[in-house]
Amino acid sequence: METDGSGFKVQIRGVDGLHHGHIEVYHRGDIVVFQYESEKGGETQAAKLQTYAGWLLVDGESRHNETTRRNPKIVEANCNAHQGGSWRRPRPQPALAAEAGRFVSEMFDQEAKAKELGLQGDELRQWRQERIKPQFDQLRTWMDAVEPTLAKPDELAKVIRYYRNHWKELTRFLDDPSIPIDNSASEREFQWVAKLRLNSFFAGGTEGAQRAATLLGVAATCRRLRVDMEAYLTWVFVRRGTHRDKYAHLTAADLTPQAYKAAMLAEAQSA
Repeated sequence: METDGSGFKVQIRGVDGLHHGHIEVYHRGDIVVFQYESEKGGETQAAKLQTYAGWLLVDGESRHNETTRRNPKIVEANCNAHQGGSWRRPRPQPALAAEAGRFVSEMFDQEAKAKELGLQGDELRQWRQERIKPQFDQLRTWMDAVEPTLAKPDELAKVIRYYRNHWKELTRFLDDPSIPIDNSASEREFQWVAKLRLNSFFAGGTEGAQRAATLLGVAATCRRLRVDMEAYLTWVFVRRGTHRDKYAHLTAADLTPQAYKAAMLAEAQSA
């Protein structure tokens, strides 16, 4: 599962100004869920994921530490794009940064080739071991040689320390083909949150923020499934509104975008 978060402004009655809340996305495969929280503390996320088991792909924020500390069934993996781009940003050591950036660029080039070839499972694992792991090995050798030459406050030294501190999590995808190389899919979902801000500067209360999160998740899931959201919502409203007595036996699982897509496919096949 992948996750990321962003700030979300909310108007609270009786409170001056706007409350700076937090909206998170959780997704795996075709299922996308947005959730609003009043704050972004680690304890909030830890409580939410206390029954989850599996890998969790995140940026290397310290707030995730509480989640993995409380739940040993969660295996944390970190995003290689989060700090990978730091090698290419202007800094006092541009030549050295460019050297490291070439290793990271080659990693992503090889991952892109694997995607073009449609590699999955053991084939993807083998590809990563043969084509991407050597780039990590060279990067580590490079860091060992360069770090002693840098002052501790140097920006390049900070990036190197990040890689050292998160090395296990950054390289976890090499052994598990189900883990993406980066968390960019989560960040792309927040482009829609940014577009929402063009039409709505804030949510009108906590309930409004929660409703916005629910609709963002439904819209994102429909996009991934290539389902027309308007047609899906019409289908749901018939079953939960106009003719709810007729469809009273349906559960929430029977009313998801996935259920709608399956129903449409079955209907087309029977026609």
